[in-house]
Amino acid sequence: MNKDIFKKVGIGIGVAGLALFPLLALAQIGGVPGPILTSPTGIAVLLQKVLNFIAAIVLTIALIMLLYAAILYLGAGASTAALDKAKSVLIYAVVGIVVAILAFSVIPFVQTVLQGNF
Repeated sequence: MNKDIFKKVGIGIGVAGLALFPLLALAQIGGVPGPILTSPTGIAVLLQKVLNFIAAIVLTIALIMLLYAAILYLGAGASTAALDKAKSVLIYAVVGIVVAILAFSVIPFVQTVLQGNF
């Protein structure tokens, strides 16, 4: 029983050490950097960066799925089940591409609506 406690404590210390590891990088620059948001427009900029990052990941995954659907379609042969799977993967890939494109266009659309420049 004591071995289990020591094992759990050791794992906890290891996880805490890994969680605090980035603080070593902050010690090199001499302190914690300033605030990320310094003005109300900073929220829009931060949101745009986050959406662009997420959209890039979704677009990359969708393009990989598109290639996977093409490989499935080429390897389907006469099997209707494999052909149906390839079609469903293709549909999901196209939906992913559309979602990624919409994510790239959300911020300019919201800025246009908020500014009233229709």
